[in-house]
Amino acid sequence: MRFITPKHIREAYNNNQAATCVLLCEHWLRDHPDDLAVIHEYATMLYEMTRFDEAIAVYNDALERFPEDRWGIYNQLGHLHQYRGAMIDAECAYQEAINDNPEEATSYIFLGAVQARQGKLVEAENTHRLATQCPEGFIDEAYHNLGLVLRGQGRFAEAKFFFEKAIELDAGYEYAIEALKDVTAVLEIEASA
Repeated sequence: MRFITPKHIREAYNNNQAATCVLLCEHWLRDHPDDLAVIHEYATMLYEMTRFDEAIAVYNDALERFPEDRWGIYNQLGHLHQYRGAMIDAECAYQEAINDNPEEATSYIFLGAVQARQGKLVEAENTHRLATQCPEGFIDEAYHNLGLVLRGQGRFAEAKFFFEKAIELDAGYEYAIEALKDVTAVLEIEASA
């Protein structure tokens, strides 16, 4: 086999060439078993090929071998479970990530999104509220997602407030800007009715 580098793996990964990526990762990891970036790419492409059990085994092995990186591994495991439609398992994985790093908003955002997808809007609201209180992570996204969940509950004035908070943190946040336009229009229509 030709000389393989992480660049070749990344290229296959970025082009969604799952079979190529898996094969390249397997060859690379034989000589570089501790390359966590490649391990993540390998597991992701495995589960995108619906080889879920193998991908879960890769992540479980990584959890044991890289205890300092458990937060990221649990988040990736949550993505795997979400991809395969196992929402309760995804919730558990994201909760493990939260337990590992409760100061970082990202895992709360992931957990809240999975809860919202299942129609658990009150739980998702509570989770996104916790995310907005984190000192680290994408707080603008936490406010945006909280606004989305409130909008889903028909609480448009509250949603508007949180979309505005997201835009305060990131003036170019297109999704928040569009969501703000949406709830503002609804509030104007309700006021004129």
